[in-house]
Amino acid sequence: MSVNSLFGQSSEKLSLVELLVTLEDKYGVSFNYLSEELSDVRVLAPQNVELKLDLKFLEQQLPLEFTFVTEKNISISYNRNLKCYTFLNANSLSPVSGVGIYQNTKILGESNGMGKVFVDSTFELSELKFYHPKYFNTRGAQTQSNAENCSIIYLFQEIQLDEILLQDYLTKGISLNTDNSIRIVPQEFGVLPGLINADVLHSLQYVPGIVNTDETIAQINVRGGTHDQNLVLWNGVRLYQTGHFFGMISAVNPLVNNTIDVYKNGSSAFFDEGVSSVINITSREHTLDYTTQFQLNFLSANASSFLELGDKSTLQLTARRSLTDVWQSPTYDRFTDKVFQNTEIEDLGLGNTNTITTEQSLQFYDASLQYQYSFDNNSTLHVDVLGIQNNLVFNEVLETNSQQKQNDFKQENFLLNLDYSFPWNATNSTHISLTSSFYKLDATNRSVSSNQVLNQLNQVTDLGLNLKNDHQLSEQFILNTGYQYKEVGVRNDNVVISPDVIQREKRVLTTHSAITELNYTSKNEKVMTRFGLRGKYYSEFDEVRIEPRFSFSYQMHSHWRWNILAEQKNQTLTQVIDQQQDFFGLEKRRWILADENNFPIINNLQYELGLNFNKKGWLFQGSIYHKQVESISSSSQGFQNQLEFLRLSGNYEVFGVELLAQKRVNQFIFWVNFSIMDNSYDFESFDPQQFANNFEIRQSSAFGISYDSDELKLSFGGRYFSGKPTTDIDLENPILSPQTNPSLNFLSPNEANLRDYFQLNFTGSYTFNLDTTALETGLSILNLLNSNTLTNQFFRLDESGSTVENIRVRNLELTPNLFLTYRF
Repeated sequence: MSVNSLFGQSSEKLSLVELLVTLEDKYGVSFNYLSEELSDVRVLAPQNVELKLDLKFLEQQLPLEFTFVTEKNISISYNRNLKCYTFLNANSLSPVSGVGIYQNTKILGESNGMGKVFVDSTFELSELKFYHPKYFNTRGAQTQSNAENCSIIYLFQEIQLDEILLQDYLTKGISLNTDNSIRIVPQEFGVLPGLINADVLHSLQYVPGIVNTDETIAQINVRGGTHDQNLVLWNGVRLYQTGHFFGMISAVNPLVNNTIDVYKNGSSAFFDEGVSSVINITSREHTLDYTTQFQLNFLSANASSFLELGDKSTLQLTARRSLTDVWQSPTYDRFTDKVFQNTEIEDLGLGNTNTITTEQSLQFYDASLQYQYSFDNNSTLHVDVLGIQNNLVFNEVLETNSQQKQNDFKQENFLLNLDYSFPWNATNSTHISLTSSFYKLDATNRSVSSNQVLNQLNQVTDLGLNLKNDHQLSEQFILNTGYQYKEVGVRNDNVVISPDVIQREKRVLTTHSAITELNYTSKNEKVMTRFGLRGKYYSEFDEVRIEPRFSFSYQMHSHWRWNILAEQKNQTLTQVIDQQQDFFGLEKRRWILADENNFPIINNLQYELGLNFNKKGWLFQGSIYHKQVESISSSSQGFQNQLEFLRLSGNYEVFGVELLAQKRVNQFIFWVNFSIMDNSYDFESFDPQQFANNFEIRQSSAFGISYDSDELKLSFGGRYFSGKPTTDIDLENPILSPQTNPSLNFLSPNEANLRDYFQLNFTGSYTFNLDTTALETGLSILNLLNSNTLTNQFFRLDESGSTVENIRVRNLELTPNLFLTYRF
């Protein structure tokens, strides 16, 4: 057991003299000290596990020194000429160990497990600087003293531009940063309507400008972009599989200590790709009161544990497994009804006058391992591993003779990150990381009515090397420079047996990127700006592209802050649909690489002006933006009209406004957001050339009220958005050339709209706090009113080509979920 694990068991302090008498009796030792020197000293009591650990625990609290004169005789000295400083995480208020304290370039000490360090009182606070590889450098002036006359110094993670502008944005655990990015800390979460856990990606649907029209995180649309235009990172590694249960829940374990930063514009130049957004998930710090958790809900069993392997190393383990093979709960039934709409599984069950039926078995898993080791020179090593898997087996059964054949679907993503960071001195540090992400989507379709077998494979291998140097030029300027190497290989196979048809394709793209970024913060912190340049060289294309990024924030008044954001990005990876029934119609999108012919490199240019007002619990936020994305492929847009089988290159352009109002009253938070957009395609070689984007949601809104106390958490709210565009057919003449080459007679693309979408959700939980453990139970309900709304509609011809089928995909029905969490 480490000394750090002794902390936090009791906050009640005892007289040190009385405690020493207790220790003498327990361990049979004798302490020598001046009674008048220690008579007024009070300390937290150790757990009486081992004498040396107990003494070290006391030394962490005060400038005490225990010296063993003999094995049983111990002398005590208390140096009152030393000053005490306590370092706390500014967000979680937890102690931060390993903080180096410097005078110029000379290190004076390092904070212990309680976040404390003791230095000579002759040093003035203004002379000192503090350094930790996970926090930006902080001057000693930003402090306050506690009852022990120990100065408290709050440290902020990342660079100074990530300073929190507003905590409790929408709910507890969500914060708005000064650069207009949003930070989500699930372990500090309150609750959001309809979510039993702090589901990383589902929580984004309540953020202005983000909509998931099909109710899954497999299709998160940020400011009118497609899901593949979001760069989702887990500890610096790209996450290609974002969901379990085909997008109904997040693939990122909610019990992991995640921090999520969401950038819709003006992201750092160190982020590659993602022309619509960056969703950066990190899970470094452990700030929970309990180190082990177990959870059961109607879909899965979940566990996490945080272990201190010693004074310098920690290990965090998590695992989640579905319970769908044990019990098909009401939640499972509702999710199944939702995701299997308009798929081969549903079509088989409905077609052939029910001569073919299907039997399904779905399972999902995820597990992670995170190891951290802190060296004596303040350098840190991280090893992060994440594995995600979805398995679906369904049998086609021919009712006439009970013959059956098994069909398999497997989706998996394996991520690995090795990260080493080391400080050269108080103003200069370097980070080196090696990353790898392996994604595989594999499906085998065996037809029960024939001998045909179809195997489809989509595979991505993503390898990277990242170098970053952070140099504090002065109190106001920080210069970050770096180099990134990326090699991505994508493989796509379609293999048919009987008749034998084999299609295999593999592409590899290597990218070299040089990055420089300058951060400025004025002395009064009213002006904060970040300007970055990213130069990219594509080896296979022998092409160089420059990407500027800009973020500016100005506090014109104590309550008002302006933001100007801009960025230009390029993206080489995208997802396309060859056939709507690929991979059984469940995960029909497959990753492909740009080739500069059929699939050019996508690029974007975006500008934004924002204003934030924050006073007396009120928050008003507004943004106006213009976004232009060029060189998109029509096959990446999910068309199910006359453009479905075309492969066109075009652009889309978005003008939008986003507004949010929020009020905090004691433990209540009221909030509402509203977004307006005009989003249109431009395909030069198609007539009409311009028409509404498939993901144009002209109006969208989310609203809610949350209550959060230590025991009880309640949240009620909903989402509304105008109906998505759809394409009708000519009902008077629906089929063209019905005798020779039948095809649907579509009207102008995306000229009509579905009905507006509205959904109410609820979540409630209660925590029973025991002596050293806690038990939390709760309920969530999605679609509280059981509304019935179309989320998609399209037309197709039946197999004979003589009848028009109108496919109508409906929303999720009323879906309850219960959970029970035990922490210790």
